[in-house]
Amino acid sequence: MTSAEIRTAYLKFFEKNGHTVKPSTPLIPQGDASLMFNSAGMVPFKPYFLGLKKDLSRAASCQKCFRTTDIDRVGTTLRHMTFFEMLGNFSFGDYFKDESIAWAWEFLTDEMGFEPKRLFPTVFKEDDEADKLWRKLGTPNAPIRLGEDSNFWNMGPTGPCGPCSEIYFDRGPAGSCGKTTCAPGCDCDRYLEIWNLVFTQFDRQEDGSLKPLPRKNIDTGMGLERLVFSAEGRPSPFDTDLFIPVVATAMHILGVDRKKSPEAELAYRVIADHSRAAVLLMSEGVVPSNVERGYVLRRLIRRAVRYGQLLGHAQPFLHRLVPSVVEIFDKTYPDLRDAASQVESTLKTEEEKFLETLAVGERELKELLATTGKTLPGDQAFKLYDTFGFPLELTREICAQKGVSVDEEGFKRATEEASKVARASWKGSGQTSYLEHLQKHLLPSETTEFIGYEQLEAPAIVVAFETVGSEGLLVLDKTPFYAEGGGQVGDAGLILSENGKETLARVVDTQRQGTVFIHRVVNTKPEALRPATPVRAQVDSVRRGYIAPHHTATHLLNEALRRMLGTHVHQAGSYVGADKLRFDFTNPKGLDPETLKTVEQMVNDEINRHDTVATKVEPIEKVKEYGAVTLLGENYGEKPRFVLIGPKGWADHKDRYSLELCGGTHVSNTAEIAAFRVLKESSVAAGVRRIEAVAGKAVADFERLKAQEGEQTVAQLRERERELLELAVSLGGRVDESPKGATETDLRVREKELRELIGRLRAAKLVSQAGKDRSIVPVNGVKLCAQKLEGADPKSLRGLSDRLKTEIGSGLVFLATPTGNKLSFVLNATPDLAAKGVDAAKIAKALAAARGGSAGGRSDFAQGGVADGDWGQLVDTLASLIKV
Repeated sequence: MTSAEIRTAYLKFFEKNGHTVKPSTPLIPQGDASLMFNSAGMVPFKPYFLGLKKDLSRAASCQKCFRTTDIDRVGTTLRHMTFFEMLGNFSFGDYFKDESIAWAWEFLTDEMGFEPKRLFPTVFKEDDEADKLWRKLGTPNAPIRLGEDSNFWNMGPTGPCGPCSEIYFDRGPAGSCGKTTCAPGCDCDRYLEIWNLVFTQFDRQEDGSLKPLPRKNIDTGMGLERLVFSAEGRPSPFDTDLFIPVVATAMHILGVDRKKSPEAELAYRVIADHSRAAVLLMSEGVVPSNVERGYVLRRLIRRAVRYGQLLGHAQPFLHRLVPSVVEIFDKTYPDLRDAASQVESTLKTEEEKFLETLAVGERELKELLATTGKTLPGDQAFKLYDTFGFPLELTREICAQKGVSVDEEGFKRATEEASKVARASWKGSGQTSYLEHLQKHLLPSETTEFIGYEQLEAPAIVVAFETVGSEGLLVLDKTPFYAEGGGQVGDAGLILSENGKETLARVVDTQRQGTVFIHRVVNTKPEALRPATPVRAQVDSVRRGYIAPHHTATHLLNEALRRMLGTHVHQAGSYVGADKLRFDFTNPKGLDPETLKTVEQMVNDEINRHDTVATKVEPIEKVKEYGAVTLLGENYGEKPRFVLIGPKGWADHKDRYSLELCGGTHVSNTAEIAAFRVLKESSVAAGVRRIEAVAGKAVADFERLKAQEGEQTVAQLRERERELLELAVSLGGRVDESPKGATETDLRVREKELRELIGRLRAAKLVSQAGKDRSIVPVNGVKLCAQKLEGADPKSLRGLSDRLKTEIGSGLVFLATPTGNKLSFVLNATPDLAAKGVDAAKIAKALAAARGGSAGGRSDFAQGGVADGDWGQLVDTLASLIKV
């Protein structure tokens, strides 16, 4: 069976047994602030486990998952991967242990054909019920009782928990660690855990006692990769069709057989794992960066590139593996193909940047070794690993060549400290956020009814209120306040008394957690916000009036970019506020001013067409039929909201300018936007650009503010011009002041011209000064031209030293200029001196060390700074360092 057939067989088996099959949600959790990535199959079902949603009693899924807690073990075992697919069946207060255990055994033995004698069930040591159920099935191997560390699941210190029953597959003696204690639960690769059945039946109290839950749940998880290679009898997951296409392509590119050595096998495993994970993450809009998800992605890419280098490949290659990853998942996750082109482009750019960084890292290590003793500190080794992607083994190898050891214990401590960031992204799949805690202990299970599309003020009933420091968290049964989502900020406004005459609280923000809207409030009257109290909720209509045009304009901008640049453009992030809009999009390079102006005009043209903005809620299946634009990786639910912009609205959805899935607030006609203006275009990350703009009333506000700033700017430019004129005259220049009617642009051009003139005047003055006071003396067969110049700068010194170097033909040019109580200097060597062993950088560093300064550079040019003092002594010190 192929992996696709096994995936389908699992889902069909549980569908046949009354489960609703749910598609995988994105790797990026939706509405769950406690997780950086979806790390387990149960994560999308947390609202059901918490009792917040009740429209399902049992479900099954194959969920995309991502973890980095054991990234360093990837490839060294058969169990550890970063990206994997989790098969799971779930019961929300429906069936329990009996059915769960029986179905697991039936699927593995009947559907997958596992030999019963090679399957070993385990149970929690105190779970007599599970033990009896396994024995009732008559399994060849009696259940093994294990401790709480492996067979008891906890959400946290308190809350839902319960025993587990795991099923291990015996791969045979060849995979054993050889210890006499080797058995299910051992950390070696003989007994492989392939299925974990979690029986959530208790609520752990503050005192540690276990209180039975009124609704018992089932949460099971089985890694597809483990199941596939175990069922097929393959040596490892990397020998299945889930990895082979990537491994084969990588071997073709790198030219090294994976069986050449254990090191080569490990390298190909890491490359295959990390490239799969990187492509899946990037297809959902994650881009390499130095923060949060982007940092995790960057680390994956850099590790894979380094393993490519260990196989002797020094060129970008990961981007060439993208088609192979798409081939593996094309039918299961069709969105991958749409994103492939952009992923390839971004990956290649990231690889190229890293290879440049790596070269810098190698130089960094060499510099560290020049100053370190017999041992390289562990924190320095970790810095090389974390910043430049240097594996510890590479640092160890280079250090060994120099007779230097590495403080590996210190490296481990630094690594452990950094790994706390990774653990924060996965604190156990059931880790709850603070707002989830409120949901569980404070809020009802029903959802908040949002009525803010139609109304900005409405009566409501207080459901819950909690004071948190100087603020409060308020929940209503229904609300006109839009909760932050889709890039749009949350609404603000007031909570009034039932008759609307008294202000009870001011809403400063609105957030959504699951299905509940939570209003952050200040200036509250807690006694008037008790549960069941009737109130009036009033959105700040002026603020909403600024936000809505920005959101609709974002849709217009997205479509304009796609039409102008191509359909490879995908939204990579956005901000829609009252002040402005910000739109991040995928594109390999920046937009030139002409293109940017054309895009701006396209948006304004659509605004002036006065098209209808119409919304409709439709089944998710309609997305492909309508050809709606979606955000990569976004989970829109089963019935998303479609926002269409066109002359006839939904009367003719094919005659349109734009159609996107969106839950935000919009204008009803593009005429309401009135105007659109681009403020700035910039880079966010490799392959991701950003446009900031204003629309609607914010355009007039911006232009008014800019006019005020322009008046101030002209005055400031006038003052700078006067200062530059005085300086130019003092250097012997003859210039006139700009005319009175000069604009800001005129003055900026004038400033540039004056600065260039001053540079030329200074250079001429320096040349003149150098011609008068220059001294050239022979030192050990090398001509030394040394001169101290007043009023110079490092850039001028370098230019002048190049000129003097040409004049003397062969030798060293040493120029210095005082800046405060310090002396900045340059040391320039003619090319022939390198052959004689004269190194400008070494001489400069030695000079700086002798005079309490610092310096650096190359063999032919160096610069630095020392304390200003006796010039003659400084030159003598320099002369003593010149040796041929």
